[in-house]
Parts: sequence; structure tokens; C-alpha cells
Amino acid sequence: MTDETTHTTSTRPRGRPRNTPLARTPRYPELEFSAERRLLEQLRKTDTPAMQAYSDAAIKDLAHLAEQPLPGVPARISMPSGQNLRFALDRSQREIAADYVAERAALGISGLAPNSRRGLASDWLNWLAFCMYADAIVLPTSFLDLKRFIDMLVAGQRKKATIEHHVWAITEVNRRYGCPDPMASELARDYWRDLLRDRLDGEQKQATGLGLDQIQQMVAALRDPDLVLPARRASPKHRQSIAAAQRRRALRDAALINAAYDLAMRSAELIALRWDRIFQDPDGSGAYRMGKSKTDQLGQGQLRYLRPETMADIEAWRVVAGPSPFVFHRVLEENVDHLPVNDSPDSTTATESAIVDESRCWPTLTTREIGVIYKRAGRLIGIAAPTFSGHSTRVGATQDLIESGGTTEEAQQMGGWRDGRMVARYAERPLAKRAGQGRFGKLARHRER
Repeated sequence: MTDETTHTTSTRPRGRPRNTPLARTPRYPELEFSAERRLLEQLRKTDTPAMQAYSDAAIKDLAHLAEQPLPGVPARISMPSGQNLRFALDRSQREIAADYVAERAALGISGLAPNSRRGLASDWLNWLAFCMYADAIVLPTSFLDLKRFIDMLVAGQRKKATIEHHVWAITEVNRRYGCPDPMASELARDYWRDLLRDRLDGEQKQATGLGLDQIQQMVAALRDPDLVLPARRASPKHRQSIAAAQRRRALRDAALINAAYDLAMRSAELIALRWDRIFQDPDGSGAYRMGKSKTDQLGQGQLRYLRPETMADIEAWRVVAGPSPFVFHRVLEENVDHLPVNDSPDSTTATESAIVDESRCWPTLTTREIGVIYKRAGRLIGIAAPTFSGHSTRVGATQDLIESGGTTEEAQQMGGWRDGRMVARYAERPLAKRAGQGRFGKLARHRER
């Protein structure tokens, strides 16, 4: 007779207990038409009968109504929720829309920059959601409907800049359809003056500056070969590759943080850095030639300085970075980030195809990940709850320059701004301090006479 061992199944879960994610508090209250906006977002991602009205124009995204006017837009579009989108375009307005589309296609004009097009589409979807909620006419837009829409944004605690962008988007689309500007009347101008004076605050939240002192501490911590990096649980055979990936990530982050400060770049420009635009000088310093940017749409270019320390970190990262033409990309285990991604998009022109193919073949970091990298490095130097964002190095570089005696013109050239407004905003505190010290210094000298 053989002994049989009885196996019992334990009800206790194995491994480390999972952390229950805390419910995130929304940044802003929900708008009255938030449910309609969510429905439109869902329709953008799926093929539904509601989108069949655009099948002839090969457009499945309602947001394209803003960028690509449709002369054949119907008078009413019924949504799955039972609500409607109503249009009241006359024949002449439809002809204007048709001419606008034809001329752009014939001349190969794309118009706005990609980020501006995305912002226009997002604001336009909010307007469509409001029109569904309020049963308002989408086009032409009346001032009374637009006023109600703006009042809802104000009640939802949206900022002045957000509301201004929505008004621009709606009036821009009306113009493209040959519709009158809903904000052109004297009544609309008086309403806007009252709104700015009594209900809207133009003050905007400033990103936390990341200055050179903190930059040097972060980079020193990332360079430390004895730095113990947080590791996820893994089987023994994977631990070595995970540790190697973490070291590569530390090299990348050190190079990225130093380069972001030296170049005072926007996060969107930082993730687009290319190896073939970096130049090294005999003294160990270097330079990066800027291409097209938000304030240089013509791509005239600008050289920006890189410290020897930054160049050393960039070269250390280059050794392990792989063949991507872009300097900064994600670091994955088993060096899979060294392999191109085979994802050929549908493209319209040969030039656009080459650009899109390269960016899809070699994915870069996202702008959101830049802020995550700064926060992760901040925790390494003892900052318990860092509040850095993707623009923190740009803000910190501007503040450092002004505090060290630099002029507004020098800061403007460093950051590639057309004028000094952003310099005054970023360096508001050091500029106020300098002005105050100058004022009271003159007063003290006057009293000594």
C-alpha cells in the first residue's frame, strides 16, 4: 500500500500584496457635457453607424470637421445616444468649404503645426459635445450659444488661456466655412470685457524650476556606480538583464537632464534630439544645431552650447544607446530598444512618409516621460515629492541666468523666444528681486548724500 500525500489549496494569495490604487481627484470639475464628450471620443475609435455620414469623404473622425471642412455635411447627424448634431449651412457656405478644401489640396498646404491641429481638434470636440447636450446648431455658431458654452467652461473652473483657445478654435472653424464670426458683434465684445474683468483670472501656474545646483546633484547620483536602483521582482535568469537595463537608463537620464538644462529646450524639442546635429569641440564642449521649432517654423536653425560635462554624459550614453538616429529613447530589457519597430503607416507624400516612417521605426520618449525622469532623479537626491514637469529645466535655466546677472535679451536668445514675455514669466521672482534691490539701493545711496 502506497502512502498518498493530501494537497490542500491555500486561499491566501501568493507573493507581495498589491497596492490598492488611490482614487485620483480630477484636476477640474466635470463639465455639463462631459458625457457627450466621452461618447464622441468613443466614436473616434470605433466604426459606428453614426460615422457613415462621412464615408464618402473617407473621414471617420468628427474632429476632422475642424481641420478639413466638409461641403457635404448633412443638416442633422443622429448619434447612438438619440441626440443630434445640427448644421444650418447654406449653399454659399458649402461652396466656400469646398473651395477651401480644393485649394489646400491643390497647393499642398497643411496649415497649422501638428500640435496646433491636435489642440484645434480637441477644442472642436468639446464644442460638438456641447451642441449635442444643448441641441444647439454647430455651424454657423451663434453668439448666444457660444456664450452659454463659455459660461459652462467658466463654471467648470477652466482657465482664461483654455477658454481663449476654445473661442479661437470655434471662430477659426466658422471662418473656414464662410460663416460670420460669432464674437464680432459689439454685444460679444462687451460680454468678453465683463468676463475678463469680473470672472476670469489670467494668472497661470508656473512649472517648478530645476536649477544647475539640483541638476549637478541629480547627475552625480545617476553617475554613481554604487547607486542602488529600484528593481522589480524577477526570476534569477532575468535579473542580470534588468540590472543592465537600469544602468543604461541611468546613463540616459544623466545625459538627458544635463542636455535639457544646457539647451533650455521644450520637452517636445528635447525628445526629437538627433545624433547628427551634435558637434564636439576640441576643448570637450559641444553644440547642438536646432532645427524647426515652435518659434522657428521656417527652420533657420540656431546653435546652442553644451558643457563638457554634458558632452561626457552624452558620449557615455552613446556607447550603449544603439543605432537609433534619435538621442533619447526608451530603455528596455534584453536591448530590444536597439531594434527598429516594423510599423509602416499609411502616408500621403514621400516627404511625410520618410519623416513618419523614421519616427515610428525608432520611437522616442514622450513629452510626459520627461517630467517622470526629472521626478525620479529628484527622489534620488532626497526630494520626497518632486513637482517637476517637462519644462522645469527650461524654467530653471532662465531663472539661473537672470539671477547671475544676465539680461532679458540673453535669456530670450537662450530659450529661442520671439520676445521677452516668457522670460518675464519664468524669471518673475529673480526679476522682481533685482528690481527691488535696485530700487532700495538707489534710495539708500540718496539718503547717504
